[in-house]
Amino acid sequence: MVKIQMDLSEEEDKIVDVYKLVNRLKTKQDAIKAMIKHFSIDIKPKNLKEKEYFK
Repeated sequence: MVKIQMDLSEEEDKIVDVYKLVNRLKTKQDAIKAMIKHFSIDIKPKNLKEKEYFK
């Protein structure tokens, strides 16, 4: 498990707080975790051609 300590601006903190309240979550940590789940990541090599990568 990775632990992250974040400094949020006042506006960012309000966004997380509103998200928490709207979704009836218990903590801001739960709200941030739920917000992150809206994204996905696809990692591809930058300097290799696709054919070379998948050999």
